[in-house]
Amino acid sequence: MNGSDSHITPLESETPLTRRCVLASAGTLMLNGWLSKAMSGLALGARDEGRNTEAASPGVPLPTDRWIEIDINWFTQENIPGAVEQFWDRFFPLYTKVQGYRGVIVNLAWTVGPIMEWSGNLEQKISLPSGSVHDRWQAQGGWVEERGLLVGTTDERMREAAARFAKPANVPRRPYGVWTYGDLKTLIALLKQEGARRDIGGFKVGTFNVGGPDIYGEKASWSRRHPEAYSTDAQFFDPNATLNADATPLGGLPQGIAEGMAVYRAYAVQWGSLSRAIGLDAILFRDQMGLPVAYRRAGAWGPLAPAPEIMRRATEGMAALVRDTKLANPDALVMMYSNGASAVGDWRANGLDVETIAKQGHLDVWIDQTWAGAWNEVGLRETDFWNSPLQGWTYQLGYMLVHAAILAETKVRHYSLVETFDAWEDWDVLHTAPERLRWGIWAYSHAAVKTPHGLKFPAGSYISWANQGGRLLDEKDVLFLSQNINAAAHNAQVTTEVLGPTMVYSRSSMQWQADHASAGHDINEWIDEQVFSAAKWPLPVLSVTRSEWLPLVDSDLFIVQAPSHLQPHETATIKQLIEKGQPIALFGNVACGIDPELARMAGLSGDCAKETDVIAPRRAEATSVIDSITENLPQSFNVMSRGLANRLSGEANVVYFVNGNPVLLINRTRGRKLIIWDPPELVRVKGHPTEVPLSEIWGNTGTPYALAAAALTTLLAGEKKLHASKIDLRQTMSIAAWKTMNGAVYILAGNLEEGLRDDADGTRHATLDLPGSWPGTWQDVWTGESHYRRQGVLRIDLAQAASALLRAHGT
Repeated sequence: MNGSDSHITPLESETPLTRRCVLASAGTLMLNGWLSKAMSGLALGARDEGRNTEAASPGVPLPTDRWIEIDINWFTQENIPGAVEQFWDRFFPLYTKVQGYRGVIVNLAWTVGPIMEWSGNLEQKISLPSGSVHDRWQAQGGWVEERGLLVGTTDERMREAAARFAKPANVPRRPYGVWTYGDLKTLIALLKQEGARRDIGGFKVGTFNVGGPDIYGEKASWSRRHPEAYSTDAQFFDPNATLNADATPLGGLPQGIAEGMAVYRAYAVQWGSLSRAIGLDAILFRDQMGLPVAYRRAGAWGPLAPAPEIMRRATEGMAALVRDTKLANPDALVMMYSNGASAVGDWRANGLDVETIAKQGHLDVWIDQTWAGAWNEVGLRETDFWNSPLQGWTYQLGYMLVHAAILAETKVRHYSLVETFDAWEDWDVLHTAPERLRWGIWAYSHAAVKTPHGLKFPAGSYISWANQGGRLLDEKDVLFLSQNINAAAHNAQVTTEVLGPTMVYSRSSMQWQADHASAGHDINEWIDEQVFSAAKWPLPVLSVTRSEWLPLVDSDLFIVQAPSHLQPHETATIKQLIEKGQPIALFGNVACGIDPELARMAGLSGDCAKETDVIAPRRAEATSVIDSITENLPQSFNVMSRGLANRLSGEANVVYFVNGNPVLLINRTRGRKLIIWDPPELVRVKGHPTEVPLSEIWGNTGTPYALAAAALTTLLAGEKKLHASKIDLRQTMSIAAWKTMNGAVYILAGNLEEGLRDDADGTRHATLDLPGSWPGTWQDVWTGESHYRRQGVLRIDLAQAASALLRAHGT
């Protein structure tokens, strides 16, 4: 599992049991020669686990990576040594147990300007934002106190949010001041020296760039000088663009920029010169660098990349930027950032084939920017009460899982982002929804890929931000973060089995769609969005695999992404699993996105030519097939859907119809345990806002997703696997479960959703049916409270925005 030659080949002697070995990002560990250290850490963890699996003991090293992001304006150039010492006094606990990469990413000026303007002269001033535009955007010039939840009805919380932001700022903004490249070199050297003095060897200092020509409305000087470097499609830094001649001597280009020089080449040469001269160890390609449209499942050309040539060009350009940047300084890391939206959309909307770039071997790190709370929590932004629910907690878990599958065969280290408060914007998740943040740390740390060689987990964490103006995260904040991130990382290392349904990423299908892309045509392949719309009801999804691995991995239930145009052996495997009675669900457009033979096995067929691409509200009608496990679901409701052409072709039971077309079916005939679903569209109507309640984005009801959760739950119930006793439209809750080396069972629960109810009752409740072999007494790891299973049923009650980690008592 190393580089582009890392195809996983099953061992002839493997059994399902041996495949459940703990990998804990083994590709990353083996790459760096850490495997012996990792196994030593696992052994220590296994011995300690019987006492307290959820917390790493002081002597247990963590073969994981840890990064912190901070704005340069927190450091004061008048006293760089003092600022460095204060940085280390505060953040040392976050680094001390970590055995992988440890570093800090310092934000200079957001844009590519500080790299592209580098002249080779250490006395040169760095172009930094003035902050004037940001001061106008945030009228108070600072941050108000945001501690504690807003409570009550939606209207009451809106009034509370308005009152919160009407208060005087209690944390002022800090001006950037004047920094030279020599000052920055001094800062980098002192950060490393002080880290080494505290036994944090090999400490790394990097920076990041965004791909826009400005940030928060303040256009950077270099983007004004070279507007041709930015695509006219969506104003993003375009690696494929060519530059106008510029005779200004530069650090990597002493003769200046030649006419027609490729943007990616000029950037790489400048990065190589600057990073070597001042000691930078990493560059992070952040928003709009490779994925032009941030925080949306959309691209520079609209909802879908309209042609294969466009997609190939986008991928080739970013691959060239990654490659040349790495080769310009092979000792420095090249990191990339997700766009915070659907992982499927990377390729299908932004045209970026992340897997191909990763397999070329030049990319070191991929960060899923799981700013979930910044988008999910209401009333955290002065401008938008609802933020963007499609980037919320559960959706980010889906996006991270699909990225994990995409990267699973590569050497790229995959991280989740741990959000705190923001150094520029006005939200503060750490102090308003800490229990949801805790859920995110644990859930994202346990986001598992099921490979033929075992489970693979994220390789590290990226903490953002460390400062808010002149305020650092305080000692209690650092303790909360270090305890939870360390404990979650340790627990993932000793996890041997992830329970519940498993998403199946269909690379072959996505490749065919990319090779035959056309404007406006998709096959409803958005599995990350679909599954985690349904998983907002208690559906325990925490793992992913790939369609080519299906013969070699196990799951309680496979949920397969749009299985069309697969390799013949992949289709044959799915058919065999269906015939053997393996619980399987097929998600996608029935007529155009699911292999006709597989669709017929499920009981449906369709006519792709008769479907329309027009997305509009359409009438849906539910049947009584799963009434026994549902509550508070209406029989009639609207869904956002294309014009469909589905028809029954077998003996399956229809759960609901759309305009008379069957779209969700359960087939239990001839020993099959099979679901087929043509999901609704998550609103892509032109001009529809995303900063609205989730129910509105869904077409004013969550009913189709709750029905899908109920259908999947019936298959889990039939197998006597962990499942919800009821699916109640009014009771959302996230559930995940796993087992560790000594047989301990964990259930992670979170009350996460906003925008589905407007009343003042923020509590949520779920009742779970547990397998008969599971213990009867459970304890909340975080509170010590005991929970008892009664007649096979475990009830979980969560306060507003609360989370719980239950561990089977006595195991």
